[in-house]
Amino acid sequence: MNKNKKKLIILLVIQVVITILHRSNVGGFSGDDWLHLSNWTYWLGMCFGIYVLLFAFNLHCSKCGAKQVFRSFNAFALRWPQDNCHKCGCKIE
Repeated sequence: MNKNKKKLIILLVIQVVITILHRSNVGGFSGDDWLHLSNWTYWLGMCFGIYVLLFAFNLHCSKCGAKQVFRSFNAFALRWPQDNCHKCGCKIE
């Protein structure tokens, strides 16, 4: 398993923990109070989720430049990063 796949798995596990933390603290959430500091778990989850998406979007092959997770805008074209590029077959570090 390459380091990018390990890092992506770790980031997704952290995102799940943040989501569980927010859902366990959602009792005081109000739609009128969306910017209040008591919703810090919501903002933490949103910012971290955007970071995870950008990290996954930027994974590419250094030789041919092929995207390794988001190959197209099709939801069924997602894949986990592998040790070798799916397009040219070179080793991905």
